[in-house]
Amino acid sequence: MSFALHRVALAAALFTVSSVAAAQTAGMTTDRDGNTGYATPEACDAAIQSGAAKFYKPQTKQKPKLRAGEASVSPMLLKDLSPTYAKGACDKGVATARGRGGVSKALQGKWIPFSPNMEVNAYKDASGKIVRVTMRQCDNHFSDLLPRPTPVAAPAPVPAVVPAPAPVAAAPAPAPVAPAPVPKAAEVVAFPYVFGTVGAQRDLIGNGPIDGIAQHNDHDTKPALQLGAGYQFNKLWGAEAFAQFGSGHNFENGLESKVSALGLRGTAGTDLGEATRLFGKAGVARVKHSDAVEGTQTRPTLGLGLTHAFTKNLSLRSDFDVFLKKSSDEARSWKELMYLGVGVQYNFK
Repeated sequence: MSFALHRVALAAALFTVSSVAAAQTAGMTTDRDGNTGYATPEACDAAIQSGAAKFYKPQTKQKPKLRAGEASVSPMLLKDLSPTYAKGACDKGVATARGRGGVSKALQGKWIPFSPNMEVNAYKDASGKIVRVTMRQCDNHFSDLLPRPTPVAAPAPVPAVVPAPAPVAAAPAPAPVAPAPVPKAAEVVAFPYVFGTVGAQRDLIGNGPIDGIAQHNDHDTKPALQLGAGYQFNKLWGAEAFAQFGSGHNFENGLESKVSALGLRGTAGTDLGEATRLFGKAGVARVKHSDAVEGTQTRPTLGLGLTHAFTKNLSLRSDFDVFLKKSSDEARSWKELMYLGVGVQYNFK
């Protein structure tokens, strides 16, 4: 009878072990690099708790890159972020986004175990608060600004020893520690800025007919610069005031003239990526020539601009502007004025 009971107990133990192993491997996916993912976060947590999890190992290398609102980045271990990461993390695999990778396609949408000893990049704001975390070696991102921590099991309560003969009821186990809320990085969308570009301007003058014979238009291109200040109201709209100056032009008809412009314009743009912005410009400008031909004119102006951010404050900027001609009855009259330049923009964020 005792031998039979031992056989039943052994069979039950083997059945329990095999059930746990089957539950942990059910729905498990492995990519070509040997990294594994699970169908549910519970299965991933169970694999870490049992010691069966194979922690994720990055394959690529990429340097850290600051985003808007981030002031610094430093390396640290995942478990040092907070006590909730003592067992590591089970995070949902995601694809490439905002210029940084995620995980392989086979593991996207799966729950992937990450070691508490994994090195991470901790991005901080100006106050030193951690606002985002990525994988240290490859700078790949998690499914959110911080990965989902694996719950840490609470220690079993120790019943108090009392001399009274009456049984002592054990206190209920404390509730699991909830993950700390993930901070959201504040994105600055309204700010003033100044800019300056250096390039060239092309001026065009029309010549009237001589003795009934039509004359060709004269044009000349000389170095010029444009300076200005603006304000970005939101991600779409902005406004700028600007001044443009150039070297003197020498035309084939013998005319010499310097041209300058002062103007106001609105801007409307869109982001082409994490750091690049394309915008259109429309406004009016007072265009002044130093010669006696038509003097100073108020002209409509149109243009395109492009910025590429090196940091949250400093950007490379390029401008193309056209100051449209005005109708005139004069035989000799100024036509389109064009400007093309490259320089920098400083944002007061």
